[in-house]
Order: sequence, then structure tokens, then C-alpha cells
Amino acid sequence: MIRNLKRKLYFLFASSIMFVFTIVFFLLASENIETMQNAELNFVNRQATNLILLFENSTNYVENLEICEKKYDYIFRLFTEHDELLYESTNIKDAAETIDLFLEKLKSIESVVSNEASYSSYSTQSGTHTFRSVNDRPYYGILCSIYTNEGYLNLAIVKEKSGITAFSSTVMHYFLIWLIVLIAVLFVSVLIIRQAMKPTEKAMQSQKNFIAAVSHELKTPLAVLLSATDVIETSPGCTTDIKNHAALIETEVSRMARLIQDLLLLSSIDAGNWIFHKSKISADTLLINLYEKFEIVCHKKSIDLQIEMPEECFPPLFSDEDRLNQIISIFLDNAISYSPEQSSILLAASIKKNNLAISIIDHGIGISEEDKKHIFDRFYRCDKSRTKKGHYGLGLSVAKELVSLLDGKIYLSDTPGGGCTFTIAIPYGKSE
Repeated sequence: MIRNLKRKLYFLFASSIMFVFTIVFFLLASENIETMQNAELNFVNRQATNLILLFENSTNYVENLEICEKKYDYIFRLFTEHDELLYESTNIKDAAETIDLFLEKLKSIESVVSNEASYSSYSTQSGTHTFRSVNDRPYYGILCSIYTNEGYLNLAIVKEKSGITAFSSTVMHYFLIWLIVLIAVLFVSVLIIRQAMKPTEKAMQSQKNFIAAVSHELKTPLAVLLSATDVIETSPGCTTDIKNHAALIETEVSRMARLIQDLLLLSSIDAGNWIFHKSKISADTLLINLYEKFEIVCHKKSIDLQIEMPEECFPPLFSDEDRLNQIISIFLDNAISYSPEQSSILLAASIKKNNLAISIIDHGIGISEEDKKHIFDRFYRCDKSRTKKGHYGLGLSVAKELVSLLDGKIYLSDTPGGGCTFTIAIPYGKSE
């Protein structure tokens, strides 16, 4: 129980911390990337302005453009106002097509060459436009109209827009910070949870030790009481009234003995001292013996107990026969206790996905949806009035613990027409 609680707390802390840190990480990373992209956009604009100033005072166009190509991976097209080509980059594949695509996009927004250019004496540059090339890559594009002594020149400047991979070092930097902080917080959380759980563990262990000690000490006096009732019932001169009282004492002592046996078993499981004795089991023989044993009990309560198994024999099952017997007995006893007279109970078995599936199907009072959530809790009983004295609410808890130790699973569902169906799936396993 404590281990399960610890696991849940660890998972809750880890999930919460990872969620918060992931959100913070993405917010910081996206903000930083956006800032870097804006800086890149401003840099392209400044470069365009610098080239305009340079070409206004120099005629060495080709050499300057080639330097920019090598240093900043730009692609250029320089042409006159009469569309005479002076220079075009060839440093990337489809450079000409990419520039054409930009100029076509620009034509739909503003004129490539201003009609007023020949009447003015100053240089201009368009805004920075974003477009996609034929291979779907994002690009920046700027068109500059440069006023020179020889007339107007048009310079198309295109640069590929940096993607997320260009900022991988920044992303990795944030990721490493996120990972280090996450590990540190998780480590501290584990220490805090362990310290916080120590008093609870100590209290739970003291409770388990107390229950185990008391249960063990009660075994002897209960055995003495049972022996005494036998002596009273068989003694000469014992009246019918005395025999009835002795029988009542024997019933209640036997009931208490079963409670103590369940408490000792659960204490042993909690302490991790439970040892299974696995061997090859004939599932057919086990189920038939249980059917014959409980058929007598069902007959006394006018309940029809049926058994359903495939015609071919089950393969040998490698498990603990005594514990399987105990598990199935708990479910059969539970079904009999909550089934009315003239009803039926079915004990069915089959093989499903390398598991022996055993179903106990009754047509009794059933289990409500609210009770299903707690049906395997210790000392929980659906009968809130406690009118049924045959059960203390430990049987299903014991069955669940034993099935879990056998690496099996329990499934609960409603029986069509009323009642409930418990299915126990026990893996066949391998002989050692």
C-alpha cells in the first residue's frame, strides 16, 4: 500500500513538474527564436541600405556583390531600368527562378521600377517581403532602386529565411537548462516525499506488527474454545439447550478464526514474507473438486451450481494449487452469500491469451457502480447494515493480493439480467 502510494506521488510530482517546465521551456525558446528572427530581418534591411550607399558611390558592383554572396549567402540580380542584366548570382540552384518568383510577387504589390524614378534623384528600397520558392523554402526579398551617375539600377536581394535548425544551438541550450533543473527538482521531490512518508510508513508498520501479533496470540485461545465446545456437546447429560448454545459458540469462534487467518495472511503479504509453492496443476481436477465441494453448500441454500469447461483437458498449469483453491473458494463463497434461493451460479473456465480464465457468474443482488470502486478495499462491505455475519470484508482483499502475487488479474462485470461476474486470469507460466 505504501509502495503504491509512493509511486503515485512520484508520478504526480514528475508529471506536474515536467508539464510546467515544458511550457516554460517552449515559451522561452519560442520567444528567443522570434527575437533572433526579427534581428535577422533587421540585418537584411540594413544590408540592403548599405549596398545602396555603396553603389551610389562606387561602380565596382560585381566584386561587392560577390563578397556579400560568400559572406552572407545572399542571391542578387542587378539590372538597369531598361531591364538590361548586369549581374545575377549562381551560387545556389534555381537562383534565377527564385528571384523571378520574388519579382512576380512584388509586381502584384508595387511596381518593379518606379515610373517617377527618372524624375527623381534619390534611391529607394521596398519593404522586406517573405515568400516561398519553388521548393517551398521561405525567403526574404528586397528590391532596391539605386540612383547613380549612370542612371537608375535595380537590385533584387534575396536571402533564405533561417528555420528552426538555424537556432538549434539556442534550443539545445534551453533544453539542457530545462533538463538539469528538472532532474534537480525531481531529486529534491523524491527526498521530500521520502521524508514525508517516513512517519506514515512507521505507523503502518506498527499497525501491521500489532495486527499480526494479536492475530497470532488469538489463535491458541480460539482453538481451546473450539475443543471445549466439542467436549460440552459430547459430554453425558448435555441438554438440547446447552448443545444449541455450544453450537452457537462454535459458529462464532470458527468465524473469528477465519478472520484471524485472513489477517495473518494479509500481514504476511504486506511484510513480503509470503512464499508460494508452485508446481504443475491439473486445472480440470482443481475445478471439479471445487465444484463438488460447493455443490453441497449450494444444495442446502437451494442454489443451482453449474460448471462449464471445454471438452478437451486443460494443459498443465504451473502455479500454487493451494492458493488457487483459496482464491476460487473466496469468490464462490461470496457468490453463494449474496445469491437468493432458486438462483444459479456458474463456474466457467477457458483459455484466453495463454491465461487460464476462471469466471464465477452469479444472479444475485449485484454490485453498484459506487461499490465497484471499493470492492477490493480491506474491510469494505457492500452490505452497509452488516446484517450478513458471514463476511468481514476481507475475502476479496485477500483474493486480490493472492492473484496479484500469482501475476494474475481480476475483472468485474455485471451479469446480464442481474448479478455480477468475477473473472480471474492466471498466466500459465513456465515450470522451473
